Amino acid sequence: DHKLLDTAYIYARLKWDNEQYSNGLPNISALVRGKKVYNPSTSTTEWSQNPALIVRDYLLDSKYGLAESSSNINSAALASAQSVCDEDVTLNAGGTQKRFTCDGVIDTGTSRQANIEGLLTSMAGRLIHSGGEYFISASEYVAPTVTIDESVMVGAIQIKTKQSRRSLYNGVKGVFNSEDDKYQTADYPPVISSSYSVDDGDPIYLDMPLAFTTNHVRAQRIAKRVLLQSRQQAQIIVPCNLAALKFKAGDTIMVTNQKIGWS
Repeated sequence: DHKLLDTAYIYARLKWDNEQYSNGLPNISALVRGKKVYNPSTSTTEWSQNPALIVRDYLLDSKYGLAESSSNINSAALASAQSVCDEDVTLNAGGTQKRFTCDGVIDTGTSRQANIEGLLTSMAGRLIHSGGEYFISASEYVAPTVTIDESVMVGAIQIKTKQSRRSLYNGVKGVFNSEDDKYQTADYPPVISSSYSVDDGDPIYLDMPLAFTTNHVRAQRIAKRVLLQSRQQAQIIVPCNLAALKFKAGDTIMVTNQKIGWS
């Protein structure tokens, strides 16, 4: 009558022994496979480490997540993110591994926003809400197909060529739950650019914990992507007419402007 359905738990019964438990009760832990998630590409519900599928499931979950409708999640973006995460990456030490996996535990005492942001770190991804739909994306460069030029611009272009010192960094470090150390919290190998640190005058680190990553190589892969993206410092603001309504946050577009010399 007390099966604790839909709840992960451990039931342990110990027989007291003064010698066996001289230091108190032991810490009991387990390596578990979490909730099964639905995979639209195969129409199956099964255990998965794919971050895109796990983010989708959290958005739909009515008990702990956002209780969203599956129709509100863009299927094309989901399929693309799922494919990126499942790509095999060749390792320098030999062999391959999936580009991104999600390995961690959701804390129900944490806000839903924080949980989603934590899940997204496992694929250095984004979750964009636009036009009533959720777009799940993994860290991947998407070649632009649209160019905006003077014909859609309705004001002056504002250009910012460099970030402030306060928001600048040339290295990334942090903690993760290491699979090589029984999933204990440890520091993953930091990623730093010697050329960037010379430009900045000092090593400046971003502290980025990766609570949903357990492999040190994968952690470095995510850290490197974040570092390189941060060094694309030029920012522009281009006022456009209604033609720009088709863009959403995260899209990659091309800009052509003859006066500035951009093509």
